[in-house]
Amino acid sequence: MQKTINTTWENWLGADDWNVFATLNFGSLQLLEGNKIDTSAKVWRSCLSTVDRALYGGTRKAQPRFNRVVFKHYGEDGKNPHIHILAKAPINTDEFCIALNAIWATKFGPTANPISNSITPLITAKGATGYSQHEEFQNDTGTFDERLSYMNFGDPHFVREDALTRLRSEAAGIRLAQARLALPIHIKITQENFERREKR
Repeated sequence: MQKTINTTWENWLGADDWNVFATLNFGSLQLLEGNKIDTSAKVWRSCLSTVDRALYGGTRKAQPRFNRVVFKHYGEDGKNPHIHILAKAPINTDEFCIALNAIWATKFGPTANPISNSITPLITAKGATGYSQHEEFQNDTGTFDERLSYMNFGDPHFVREDALTRLRSEAAGIRLAQARLALPIHIKITQENFERREKR
C-alpha cells in the first residue's frame, strides 16, 4: 500500500520542474504556546506568507504565492513538528534557499537556527517525495498539507524586480550570513544521504 501511494506521489510531482527541497525545524519547542500542532501550523503559514509577500507584493485577498507542496511531520514520538517542502523558486535557487532559511530563523522565536534546517537545490523530485512520505501512515490524515501547499498551473505570477532585496530585508544580517554558510553543508549532506538511500 505504501509503495503504491509513494509511486503515485512520485509520478504526479515528477511532472513539474521543482528546484528546491526544504526542511524547516523548530529549535525550542517549549516556546510553542498552547497546542503545539496548532501553533506550529500558524508559524509555518506566517513564514511562507512572508516569503510570498516579499516575492510578489499583493494583498491578503489576492496574494500570489510561490509553487510548493508541503508535507508535515511530527517525528516518531509525535513531538517533533517539522515540514518538508518541495518548491519551485521563482528567483535564483541558491539565493532563494538562503533567504528562506534566514527568514525562518529570524522572524519566529521557536524556530531552528540555519544550520539545523535543510534547504537546498533539489537533487531529484522522486527522492524528495519518497523521503517526505516516510510518516504517511503514522496518522489518519496523511502528511500532505493542503493549506500550506500551492500550485499554480496558469501563467506564472509576476515576481517583483526587488524581490531578493525584499526577502533579505525580512531576515537579520547574522541569520543571512549563517544561512549562506550553511548552504554548502546542507548540499553536501543531502547528496550523501541521497547516495546512501540509492545504494540501499
